[in-house]
Amino acid sequence: MLSGYDINSKYFEESDEHINEVLALTRKFAGDFNLSVMRTLPIEKYAMGNGSHDNFCYRIERELLEMGDIRGISGVQKYGVWFDKNNGKYVATNKFGSDPDEAWGNVRKEISNLIKAGENEDYTAIKKNNLAPLFKFKILAVYYPEKYLTLYSDNHLSYFCKRAGIPLNNDDDTIKMQDKLLKWKDADETMSGWSIIRFSRFLYHHFGYPPKDVPEWKPKHNDLLKKAYADLKDFENKYPDAKVVEILKRERSAKIAAVVKARAHGICQLCGKPAPFYSKNGDPYLECHHIIWIADGGADELDNAVALCPNCHRKMHILNNEKDIEYLKIQISKK
Repeated sequence: MLSGYDINSKYFEESDEHINEVLALTRKFAGDFNLSVMRTLPIEKYAMGNGSHDNFCYRIERELLEMGDIRGISGVQKYGVWFDKNNGKYVATNKFGSDPDEAWGNVRKEISNLIKAGENEDYTAIKKNNLAPLFKFKILAVYYPEKYLTLYSDNHLSYFCKRAGIPLNNDDDTIKMQDKLLKWKDADETMSGWSIIRFSRFLYHHFGYPPKDVPEWKPKHNDLLKKAYADLKDFENKYPDAKVVEILKRERSAKIAAVVKARAHGICQLCGKPAPFYSKNGDPYLECHHIIWIADGGADELDNAVALCPNCHRKMHILNNEKDIEYLKIQISKK
């Protein structure tokens, strides 16, 4: 896979010592702002703009620059709460609350939840987290540099996927594109032994930065889902007996499965992790599972079907744990 790539370039080669220095900075930051500390962290220890260089936002932006540059992007607003020097007081975006104290409480909760979700690799919770995307994914890379890519720009991610020959779909978001790149890395004999930090530097060195005239990547999250819903509705309108005529039941079932997989957005609805692999077209591989089995009288309907990775699908058919069943019902109710 690396044929033709100058992997021995002096520009690319970094000493293990330097990479370890970067990782030491991430460990110190994660220790200084561990989960216990974050739950009671005062606003002055978090917010940018108050003159301190020891707060959470300043350190993650400036001290950890080598873990991804988010300076200037969306300004301080991306942090949810900041100190306004002109007014001499803390201010916040309306997204998190009507006043700075309420907003800080909500931001702090979102960061704490993200740290927990990152440790558990719960991509469902990561996707739903309300922090600004660039900020959110940098936190994950800093706290868990062995798990998450130090690349947060969708434009850069889509550019690297295309240059690497990785198929993309219109609804691919940050999580999917990061996952596709990391799977590409791990499938290669040479790259699989690299740290994620080294891999990130490789991408920039060998593929370069995206040209300025490249169109902005905007994932169309609902396009695939809308199409799947429309296909199902059109089929049912065309064949009113589709639920009872055997040959039509099978075709309808395939359309039900298409909707179920589309609304999962590539994430297993039980373990919360990305699909284990992608098809040659870039589609995440998930399997449709009926919570109440068809053999036990369950309906082949959207409110009884979820998308699972093969491992979780097999688990449900072997154990069918009641706790998992209730959890999956909750997942459907949120769709």
